[in-house]
Amino acid sequence: MVTSPRGIPLDQLVSVLQKEIRRGNVDNAVLAAYEMLSTSEDAGEHMWYRLKVIAVEDVGMGEPLSPLLVNCLHDNYRVATGGERTMMAIHAVRLLANAKKDRTSSEHSELVANLVEAGDSVVSVPDYALCVHTRAGQEMGRGLMQWWENGARVSAESETADHRYRDELIELTRRFEAEEGVDAGPADE
Repeated sequence: MVTSPRGIPLDQLVSVLQKEIRRGNVDNAVLAAYEMLSTSEDAGEHMWYRLKVIAVEDVGMGEPLSPLLVNCLHDNYRVATGGERTMMAIHAVRLLANAKKDRTSSEHSELVANLVEAGDSVVSVPDYALCVHTRAGQEMGRGLMQWWENGARVSAESETADHRYRDELIELTRRFEAEEGVDAGPADE
């Protein structure tokens, strides 16, 4: 069993790190991280692995960019020297401990895995997914126009979206497919 220089088992440090970040207990989370960093290079890398998991599992949609920030800090840690390495790690811990938490990505992931593996749920393939980008859509004769009208449709679109380019692409596609005799398929699915 790996223990820190001060005799704390590594598995306990990992548990302390995650539970204290989860609860927003910054100071003890920082102490656990420092203890891991001072144990060994492998323990330090394991700490970074856990921080990346925590950024998704515990912080998640509370701070959706936290996985990127933790990864960036880890990259900086790898090229830093001395106390700057520790500072990068401690900053990552503080960022996660102070972040808003949202465990729904973890919960959703576990729920869907359980439902699918139990045979209680399966992905549905709606008709609009059968577009020019799939073999089935191609066999149905669907072209890019059908994709523009159905497959490219978005929900929760930004109110500032500028559709000049899309409109021009649709007009180009419409002309091309008319010249080539491509069937546009159903227009409002």
